[in-house]
Amino acid sequence: MELMGLYNFEKRFVPFIRGGVKKHTIRATREVCDKPGDTMHLYVGLRHKGAELIGRFPCVKVENILITPGGLVRIDGIYLEDDERESLARSDGFESFAAMLAYWRAKKKGSGLPFRGKIFHWK
Repeated sequence: MELMGLYNFEKRFVPFIRGGVKKHTIRATREVCDKPGDTMHLYVGLRHKGAELIGRFPCVKVENILITPGGLVRIDGIYLEDDERESLARSDGFESFAAMLAYWRAKKKGSGLPFRGKIFHWK
């Protein structure tokens, strides 16, 4: 069983987390899911020698997210407008929504989009 509250990040996201720009993470739905009030433990290099704790933060909100192959994004049943998708991408550590969508397409190449999961927000 996967431990609640443990989140591994690529090194490129660390400055955005430490700088307070990135305050959420988009993840596949887990069998046991964090909820508001739980502590989120953010790491880089988790499960490897030299793993580093980025920080511990309280989970403040969890939302459902859908990202479609065509680039539509739905959060808790509401589709985002273009400017909202751009804002989501920037707050997730990407330079643009196009860059975020390319990341998800590459990440999900085996199973493809659509991606259904959760957004975990911290404070």
